[in-house]
Formats: sequence, C-alpha cells, structure tokens
Amino acid sequence: MKTAVLLPVYNPDVKFPAIVRELKTRGFVVVVCNDGSDPKFEPIFDEVKDKVYYVTYNHNKGKGYALKRGFEFIGNNLTEEVDYIVTADADGQHAIDDIERVAKLVRKTDGIVLGMRDLSEKIPVKSRIGNDLSKTVYTIITGVYLRDNQSGLRGFPARLTSWLCDIPGNKYEYELNVLVTAHKEGIPVAGIDIKTIYENNNKNTHFKPIKDTFRIQGSLLSYGMISTFVYTLYIVAVAIIAWFDIPHFYIWTASMFVMVTGMHAVLNVFSAGIRHRQKISVIYYITGAIKYLIATLIMLLFDFQGWFIVLGAFCALFTVVVLSYLFGRSGIMGKV
Repeated sequence: MKTAVLLPVYNPDVKFPAIVRELKTRGFVVVVCNDGSDPKFEPIFDEVKDKVYYVTYNHNKGKGYALKRGFEFIGNNLTEEVDYIVTADADGQHAIDDIERVAKLVRKTDGIVLGMRDLSEKIPVKSRIGNDLSKTVYTIITGVYLRDNQSGLRGFPARLTSWLCDIPGNKYEYELNVLVTAHKEGIPVAGIDIKTIYENNNKNTHFKPIKDTFRIQGSLLSYGMISTFVYTLYIVAVAIIAWFDIPHFYIWTASMFVMVTGMHAVLNVFSAGIRHRQKISVIYYITGAIKYLIATLIMLLFDFQGWFIVLGAFCALFTVVVLSYLFGRSGIMGKV
C-alpha cells in the first residue's frame, strides 16, 4: 500500500509539473484536483495527466471543495492502492522533504498530522493576516493551542475520507473546520515542524486577506456557539435570580453549577469515551468546572456587594473567555 499526495490546484505556475515529477520519483501516488482553472493553464496540466490521477470540473469552487473531491475520488477508487493521504499545496510552498516526513509520521501515528510553519519568521502580510487571530480564537473555542492551524500540509489515514467529505466548507475555512471537528470528536492530531517557504513574497497566493479571513473566523466562531450559549445562559440565569431577589439564591446557584458541570462530564464521556473510543479527558472537565466556578464567584460577589448585577454578568462572561484562552495557551488541554 502507498501514500497518496493530494494536490488541489488552481491556475498553476510553470513549477507545478516539476513538483509532480519529484513526488512520483519519491514513490507517491499523486492525485491532482483541478479546481476549475482557466483554460489557458491546460497545457501545464497536460504535462502531468499521464503521471497522476486527474480530477477536474468546470468552475472554480474553492480549495475546500477541491480537497473534498480529491478525498472522494481516493475513497471511491484507490482503497486497494492507498492507505494514507498527504495534502499539500501545488505552488511550491511545501518542500518535498517535508511532504515525505509528514507521510512517514502519519503512518507512525495513524491519526491526523499537521505540518506547522515557524510563524515567528518574517512572512508576507497576506499570510500573516488572520494567522494570529485564528490562533487566538481557535485556542478559546477548542482549548487546544496550535502554533499554525492554517497550514495545508497534512496527513490523514485513508479510512477518514468519508469523514473528511462530510465536514462543511468549500473555501479556506474547510481546513480549519477539519481541525476543530477532529478535536471536538476526539481524533488525535500530531504536529511536525516544516520549512516556511514563501516564493516571490507569496504573490501567487489565491488567499484574499479580508474576505477569506472573515470567512475562516466566522466558520470558527460558529463551532463555539453552543459552548458560548451554555455559558451565557448559565450566567444570565444567575443574574436573573439575583436581580429579582428570588428566595434561596445560593441554593439555586449551587444547583445550577452542579447541573452544568455534570452536563459537561456526561458530554465528555459520551463524545470521547463512547462515540470515538478515546481517552476521557479529566482535564477537560476540571477546566470547565473552574471556569463555571469563577464565573459564579464573580456573580456572587456582585450580588453580595449590591453592585449592578448585569455588569457582573458581563465581567463573568469576559472572564470565561480569558480563562479559556489561558488554559488553551498553557497546553494543559493539549498542545500540537
């Protein structure tokens, strides 16, 4: 069985055929997905069509769509030839040696592998926009710190092709959705350092800094809506009890605290322990309980002092957000 390298391609430059030839020399099965490139680029594709499995369609639909069509093709046609998949960019941003290293690690871990660039180096503004923001938001929402969550160099077991095709997103947000869903569902993700390559100051990128950044962050925030809603609902409930001076305030608050933290424990057992056969995270439960406890103490302080309880609710919610980031950044919930 071999490893397939899946290349989503849109309007490739003249270096593309050389990349394909080198991958074939290294023994990879190469799958090229032409994401509706302009017809004038057809001669470049003609140079490699006899060396690769070629998937194409008429209109440009985005990198996420191209990756999913590639995964679908592999899952439907190459299961007897391919057992692992590496996705890489077709513009030379990923060194062939790094592609090979990711391929070796995914075989060793049998999980998802993420190639991570050193973003402390000087990188083009187009590529830096959104990177720092996505790291922060990702850490808050998932509780896991990823130094680089937008790298396109990744490895997957081929058995995940159906799962990968079901993940939403057709543009650049798809790759982030894959990582969020993996963490949410308990699928292990391992990281490996790769070279940071930006040829010609990354002028050939199809990434639109403003539009694609908003799309990525919007998609990421949508994954955190449920957790945000539960925290907000809890804080609002405590505020209402205090505002209307409902009898047995402390008993009601303690009861709700036990209920919501217990609910987190049950969800953790179901999602990780039962659904995905992964190790149940005690740290996940403890950090969640700490956030609820501190938010509760803030609300109790405002009530005890007779301060404006609505302001206390905002302070409690803000504190939850800050703690989520700090817990994630510390690496105690997982660090790749």
